[in-house]
Amino acid sequence: MKSSKTVLGKGLGALIKESSTISEIEVTPKPHELHSEALAKIPVDLIEPNPYQPRIEFDELTLEELKESIKEKGVIQPITVRRLENKRFQLISGERRLRAAIMAELDMIPAYIIRIDTKEEMIELSLIENIQRDTLNPIEIALGFKRLMEECHLSQDDIAKKTSKDRSTVANFIRLLKLPDEIQQSLIKNEITTGHARALINIDDTEEQIKIWRKILEEKASVRIVEKLAKQKKKIKKTSVTIYNLEPNLESVVSKLRLIFGTKINIRQRSDGSGDIIIEYYSLSEFERIIEILNEKNSIIN
Repeated sequence: MKSSKTVLGKGLGALIKESSTISEIEVTPKPHELHSEALAKIPVDLIEPNPYQPRIEFDELTLEELKESIKEKGVIQPITVRRLENKRFQLISGERRLRAAIMAELDMIPAYIIRIDTKEEMIELSLIENIQRDTLNPIEIALGFKRLMEECHLSQDDIAKKTSKDRSTVANFIRLLKLPDEIQQSLIKNEITTGHARALINIDDTEEQIKIWRKILEEKASVRIVEKLAKQKKKIKKTSVTIYNLEPNLESVVSKLRLIFGTKINIRQRSDGSGDIIIEYYSLSEFERIIEILNEKNSIIN
């Protein structure tokens, strides 16, 4: 007990012996160590990047701040790596800390060394660790969930259990990937919120999504306003009825109307028997001419 008290309050350096470097770590773990974690300081130049890193954006300002913190206090939380066959290591999590440590010109960095055998495990650990630390933006999380589904063959229920989230939350993140690229980038840049993005998803028309997205940027529209607009668009779509091709007898009516008005005429017929007659005009004088024809008392169709 006495020896354990002497290291309290001395930071991570007291917990990791200075002699515990890469030269003292077996490249091939002993059988009884296969599923255990080892903690050691390893050279940063022996660490390869994680090819399954879910993070896309690394803020330069926060990296600079982390670098200064590391210069002053060291790396407080170890990164996580796995062993490679060539006596090197591959990063699993902690890329920000590793980048900042390199920027701070550290030669060694504390790391947990764990055994990972498959690509699926690498993707899972990389994603889950970042989600638990709340370091990913919504699109990065969505892309990570998509990879878990496509490359690890996990269901949304499986992902929910592994990340301790509701299945509906997982589904809502994945739906973000249906948005146009410019809106996804806007979400990554924090120009809009996740609430804005989820409201925009409910608008099926891409042009309308972009139109309302621009309204958000220009007018600082709230999520409530976007949700209201989305509901209005959905209501209009629900009340619309499928339009079918005109019956042959109506085609002849269209031809007569075009001759009478001297302009383009369209009839839109719906399955419920309703429809529209559209008379087009291209100038004010043409509009007045059409009004005169409509005001004639005689029947215009014999």
